[in-house]
Amino acid sequence: MAEDFCHFAFKIIIIVPYYKSIACMRIFCFLLLFCSIFWSAQTQIVGFVKSDSTAASVKANIILLNEKNDIETFGFTNKDGSFALKVDRLGKYKVQITAFNFHEKKIDLFVNVKGKTFDIGTITLNQYKEYEIKEVVITRQNPIRVNKDTIEYKAVKFANGTEMNVEDLLKKLPGLKIDSKGNIKFGDKDVSAVLIENDDLFERGYQTLTQNMPANSLEKVQVIKNYSKNKLLKNVEKSESIAINLTLKDDAKGKWFGSVLLASTSYKENLYQTKFNLMNFSKKKKIYLLYNQNNLGLNEMEGVQYLINPSSDKNVENIGSNLGTLSLINLHSKNFRFEDKRTNFNNDKLASLNYINNFKNDWKLKFVTIFNDIENNNFVNSLYRFNFDGLAFTNTESNSWKQNQQNIVGKLEVLKDLSKTASIQFYNKASWLNENNENTFIFNDQTNLQNGENKLFATENKVVYTKKLDSISAIVAVGKFIYQNRPYFFTDENNVFAELLGHPNAVKSAQNVDSQLYFGGGKVSFLKTYNEENALEIQAGNESKRETLLSNLSVFDNAETEINFDKSNYQNDIQFFQNSTFANASYGQKYDKWKLNGALKAELLSTEFNTKKNAYFNLEPNLSVSYKTKRTGNFSINGSKNFTQSSMRELLVNYIYQGNRNFNKSGLAFQNRSAYNVGFSYNLGNDFLAKSLNFNLNYSKNNDYLSTNMLVNPNYTFVQSILVKNSSNLFANFELKRYLKFVKSRISLLGNYNYSDYENSVNNQPLIQTKYSNYKVGFEMKSGWTKKINYELGYDWTFNNIKSDVNTSDYLDQKGFVNLYYNFSTQFILESKYEYYRFGNATQKSTQFWDAKANYVSKKYKMNLYLQANNILNNNSIQQYSISSISESLYTQNLLPFHVVFGVNKNF
Repeated sequence: MAEDFCHFAFKIIIIVPYYKSIACMRIFCFLLLFCSIFWSAQTQIVGFVKSDSTAASVKANIILLNEKNDIETFGFTNKDGSFALKVDRLGKYKVQITAFNFHEKKIDLFVNVKGKTFDIGTITLNQYKEYEIKEVVITRQNPIRVNKDTIEYKAVKFANGTEMNVEDLLKKLPGLKIDSKGNIKFGDKDVSAVLIENDDLFERGYQTLTQNMPANSLEKVQVIKNYSKNKLLKNVEKSESIAINLTLKDDAKGKWFGSVLLASTSYKENLYQTKFNLMNFSKKKKIYLLYNQNNLGLNEMEGVQYLINPSSDKNVENIGSNLGTLSLINLHSKNFRFEDKRTNFNNDKLASLNYINNFKNDWKLKFVTIFNDIENNNFVNSLYRFNFDGLAFTNTESNSWKQNQQNIVGKLEVLKDLSKTASIQFYNKASWLNENNENTFIFNDQTNLQNGENKLFATENKVVYTKKLDSISAIVAVGKFIYQNRPYFFTDENNVFAELLGHPNAVKSAQNVDSQLYFGGGKVSFLKTYNEENALEIQAGNESKRETLLSNLSVFDNAETEINFDKSNYQNDIQFFQNSTFANASYGQKYDKWKLNGALKAELLSTEFNTKKNAYFNLEPNLSVSYKTKRTGNFSINGSKNFTQSSMRELLVNYIYQGNRNFNKSGLAFQNRSAYNVGFSYNLGNDFLAKSLNFNLNYSKNNDYLSTNMLVNPNYTFVQSILVKNSSNLFANFELKRYLKFVKSRISLLGNYNYSDYENSVNNQPLIQTKYSNYKVGFEMKSGWTKKINYELGYDWTFNNIKSDVNTSDYLDQKGFVNLYYNFSTQFILESKYEYYRFGNATQKSTQFWDAKANYVSKKYKMNLYLQANNILNNNSIQQYSISSISESLYTQNLLPFHVVFGVNKNF
C-alpha cells in the first residue's frame, strides 16, 4: 500500500507544466527509483517481559545498544508485557531490559537477515530483595522512563562531559531534533516551551536558555506531551503541545552559575562577540541575567522576539490575535533569505532579566524585562525591467539602508491559587520603541536621501480566571485590553514630486503618519474531556476594536519653503470601529480506528467605517475525519469555510507615500470575504524508526480577494487596491525518510508543489489573468554511523513558471550543501560547511560559501576554545532573480566579507 501511495504522491507533484524538460524527468526518475526501494520490509525484534514472582507482566524499558554501546533505538512494553523494536541495520546488538525495582538483563543478538522478525522469547526479571542498611535506601534509575504523558531521560546516561550547554545535550537524546536556529522538535511536533523545575521563564524564547545554560547542572530531561500552561487544565484541555522540563542536580539548586563567551577577529576586521549569562534556580526563586553584544552579524533577538512581536495564540486563555498598528512605510529593508551571518551588517546590544518568585501563600510573581540597541545596515543593488502595453523602461538602484532601533519591554505576571480547583492570573506588558533611519538611494545615477523616525508605545493587560469543576471539566474566563500608538515621520529627497506636481523646485517631501489602536474583549470557555480521545469545548465572547489613522504630506523646495498644492489625494483621516459577538463549539470523537472532529463558529459582526455602518452574520464550519492503524498509517481529510475582514491597510481612502517612490491607497469599502479550504494528509512510520512517509495536499478558493491596479511610471508607482472575484491556491508537500543499508546513511526525499491564479490590472487596463506555479524536488542525506567522520548533504531544484495573458516566463533556482564533521577525539572536533546557490536564469552566476570551525573542549576547565573562519571564498555579493507578469528584477545583495574568529566559552 505504501509503495502505491508513494508513486501516487510523486505523480501529483510532477504532473506540472514542466514535464517536457528532459533534465526534470531525469531528476524525477532518480527520485522515483529511490522511492521504490525506500519502503522495503524492516527488521523487527519482539519479546515478552514478566516478573519472577508472578506471571504478571512488567512495565519495562527496552533499549537496543549497538556494538559501540550507543543507543540505536528504544521502546517500552505494552500492558501485556509484549514489546517490539524496529531496526534498520544488520549487526551485533544488545537488548537491555530494565524496570523499576528489578535487576537489569542484557541479551546478545545478531541481526543477520534484513526484513526478518527476531523473537527473543519471554524474559523473566528478578525483583530486588529488600534490605535495611542503617536507613540507607539504594534505588536504580533507568536511562529512559515513561510515566503516562511524560518521557524522562537521565542526563548523565547521555552526556560525555563535552556538552557546553543544554542544547548540546538535547541533541543526543533519542527523538529530539534541533535546527540551526535552536528550535526543538520531538518527533514531528514543535516544542512550545522549555521549563526549569516546572517554571516557564522564557515561553517561546527558550533558545536563550538552551543555548546558554551549562548542561552539567542537569539531572533529568522530561518531555511532556499534551502540555497545558495552566496546571488546572491538565487532562481537561485537549492540548497537543509538547514541552520540555529540565530538572537540576541537588548541588546546582539555589547556586549561582552561568557562562561567559568572548570572541574576536583580528584588529583589521574589528568584529567581536560578548555574551554573559548568570542564573540561580531554586524551588522558590528563579533568576536569569543575560547580556549579549556583537557585530559579527548574529541576531541576538531570537530569544526575546516573542515579547516584541508576539505570534497568534488561539488557546482558551487568550482573546484577540494578530492585532497591531499599521507599519505602512518602507523605511528599512532586511534580507530574510539567508542566515544573518551572511548579510547582517550589525552592531547589537541586548540585556534582559527574567525572574520568578513562588510565594508560600500560593502566589507566583513573574517578571521579564529586556533592553536592546540594534544597528543594522543593508546594501542592495537592483535592476528592474518593465515591459507592458507599449511602455518599456529599465531602472537601476543602489540602496544603502541604515537603521538604529531601541526597544524596552517589561512584562509583569501574577498568579494566585484561590483554592485547589480555582486560580486567577493577571499580566501587564508595556513596550517602547524608538527607531531612526538614515538611507541613501541612488536611482538611475541620481542620489536620494531618506531620513525617518518611527516610535511605538504599547500596553497590554489580561486577566484569566480558571475553575476546575471536576477531574474532566473546567471553566475559563479571560478578558484583555490593548492600547497602541505609532507615530511616523520621515523626509525624502528626490525628484518624484517635481514631476507629479509639475513644479521643478519640489525636491523634498515630509510625511506624518499617526495610527492608534484600542482593543477590548472577553471570552468564557467550557471544556470537558470524556477520555483521551473524546473532548468537548464551548466558547462565547465579544471583541471590540477601534483604529484611527491620520496622514499628511508636505513638499518643500531647496530653501525649505513649503510648496502649495492640492493635498486632498495625499491626506487620510480614518476612523474604524469593529465589534464581534461570537460563539464556538468543537467536539472530537473516536470510533475504534476512526476519529471525527467538528467545529462551528457563529459570529455577529458590526462595523463603522467613516460613519458608514454594516452588519454581517458569519458561520464558519470545520470538519476533519481520520483513520489510523500501525500498518496502514494515518489518513486524514478536512474541510472548512472561513471569513476574512478588511484591515486598516485596506481602508486607505487616499494615497500614503511609502517611500522609495511608491504610493499606496485602497478606496474600497469594508469587505467581509469568504474562502473555502480542503486538505488531505497521509503519514506512515515515525522518526524514532528513521523511517517515515508524509504527504499533505491543501486547496483553497477565495470568492473575493484583494488585488491591485498599478499605475506605473519610470519614475514612480501608484498602487490601488481592487476587489476581484475567484482565485485558487494549491499546495502539495511530500517527504520520505529511510535508512539505506548499502550507503549506511539516512536519506530524505523531498518535494513540494505550489499553484496559484489571480488577476490584476496595470495602468487601468483590463484585468490580466496570471497563473503562477513552482515545484521543488530534492534530497538530504546524513551518515548513520558513529565513526570519526560524519557528513550531511543535500540538494534541491525549484522550477518556477509564470504564465499570463501578456507573457510567459520560467526560471530555475538551485541550492545545495555539504557538511563534514571530523572527530579527532571527544574533545577536538573539526567542522566544514559548504553551501551552493544559483538563482534565476541560466546566465546568472552561482554563489558558493565555505565555512570551517575547529572546537576544543576542556572537560577539566569547563571551557570550549574555537577558531571559526566564515566566508572563506570571500564572496562579496549574491544575486537573486524574480519575475512577474509584467516585469523582471535582479537583486545583488552585499555580504559580510571573509573573517576568522577566535572564541572562548567558559562555564562556571
